[in-house]
Amino acid sequence: MTRNRIAAVLLATTALTLAACSNSDTEGNPTAAPATTTTPTTEAPAVETTAAGPPPPTTAPDDPNTCAATELMLTAGQTEGAAGSTIIPLVFTNIGGRTCKLDGFPGVSYVAQENGPEVGAPATRSGAGQGPVELASDAKATAQVRAIQVANYPPELCDPTPVAGLRVFPPNAYASLFLPLPGTGCAKTGPEVNQLEVTAVVAGG
Repeated sequence: MTRNRIAAVLLATTALTLAACSNSDTEGNPTAAPATTTTPTTEAPAVETTAAGPPPPTTAPDDPNTCAATELMLTAGQTEGAAGSTIIPLVFTNIGGRTCKLDGFPGVSYVAQENGPEVGAPATRSGAGQGPVELASDAKATAQVRAIQVANYPPELCDPTPVAGLRVFPPNAYASLFLPLPGTGCAKTGPEVNQLEVTAVVAGG
């Protein structure tokens, strides 16, 4: 065999060996496999949960011994004139069948009519509390209302408005009573206008 022939055989053998090795690597090497792509999935964001806390505080129940509005009759005592004002006694009479008590200040406002809107600012408190008043059946307790003559105020500060009477909440009660007392109140409110003042209840009437 000539030298050139031997060289050709060697070259052919080398080429076959390299091809075989290349095929082996492609089939057996996992890294040689074509890459695949996957569509990323969107995960729902984590929801932060908080342990439930204690419920908000509620208003303490009323003292069961307090006189309810339905147990009381409201009348006006003998009115008296004062400097630029009128003193109106609010007389509460126990018409219920039990002994109950009143303690503190009534809430008082002018109203346009018995079940109508309030007119102007409610009464401010005058003086100090006198302590609880025990009311047996038919017993009375009294608070004093001082009604300022609204003509004392400039009209632009007062806005004089007709009123039908007073809406009165007995101390510590959530229902009101109506006292007919036609007159005039100030529809406007402000630090310059103080149309009503009320004292705490005391025994008697």
